Amino acid sequence: MIMKTSHFTNIGSLAELKRAYRRLALQYHPDRGGDITIMQQINLEFGKLYAVWKDRRDVSETLTGYENDYSDASAREYTEFVYNEYRWRGRNYKGQRVPEIADLIRTWLRETYPRYRFSVTRDGYGSIRIFLMSADFEPFAKDSGIIYHDVNQYHIDSDSVLTDRAREVLSNIRDFAMSYNYDNSDVMTDYFDTNFYLSLGIGKYNKPYKVVLPRLDCKGKKAEVFRHPEGKAHKAVRQALGKARFGFLDSHKFHGELILGEDTYSRTGERFFWPKTYSSAKTAQKRIDKLEQAGIRCELTGCGEGVIRFIGYTPVTEHQLETERQEYAEAYKAWQEKHQLQTV
Repeated sequence: MIMKTSHFTNIGSLAELKRAYRRLALQYHPDRGGDITIMQQINLEFGKLYAVWKDRRDVSETLTGYENDYSDASAREYTEFVYNEYRWRGRNYKGQRVPEIADLIRTWLRETYPRYRFSVTRDGYGSIRIFLMSADFEPFAKDSGIIYHDVNQYHIDSDSVLTDRAREVLSNIRDFAMSYNYDNSDVMTDYFDTNFYLSLGIGKYNKPYKVVLPRLDCKGKKAEVFRHPEGKAHKAVRQALGKARFGFLDSHKFHGELILGEDTYSRTGERFFWPKTYSSAKTAQKRIDKLEQAGIRCELTGCGEGVIRFIGYTPVTEHQLETERQEYAEAYKAWQEKHQLQTV
């Protein structure tokens, strides 16, 4: 008796059914780029045919090697065995945890792309985020008009926003990172077990991608550049603020007040100033304490999602900042005069 369905044809024994199922699993397994919907349909058809053939003693004319393939398993158990057998595991995975893998990726990026700058961070316990922040090439298509972009690791080759060089670099990074991953997930039963989830991108919403051309060594004397050491007060303020700054909001509620926030960008490069909000007074106070240590007087204002308002500098800090500004201006003026005399 020969049986067939939409996916199984010319099935004449249980061994032939198992062989056909394995071939289909290799073709449509989600971990190998297959279609989960088709795989689910294949499992349904396999279950029906398995019920027909499991107790029959029909034997193929030639041995296939599948006669004793999980011989005592039910249809469901057999599909689970095969599904797990064909799951994906990276060639470099040897039980490393996510923090260790993130460090390995950072080291590899520094060695492989020494002139490029990356941001490699962990988001929680099971995610690694890799962003290309600067390099010597344009990563976006000419007509895209964007300055940062989140990249789907599964569709790098078909991402029309990216240039060929960007696709090449990101594909190489993805392949290296995923070589330390494993995936025991079963999306058909909503079971997820993977070492880490990978996110890729070029630039960020608060720090756009930057093209940085390599410096060429010029013969002869190089042009002088003015340099002056950063003052202690300016350095303390800069370190206390970090990536944030005090700026004005387009808000009637905080009209004319300087609020702590950060600059963000749309994908097309439009800049926005976004306030840092605090739902916890305790968390806000930690930030205020850090700012006050640098001589910045500020306070938490607003209810619910509060913001930090700038009051002013302490008298000592204000005096130090002004002194350092004057020292900088005088040093720059002296440098200009000296430079002009040398070029006359």
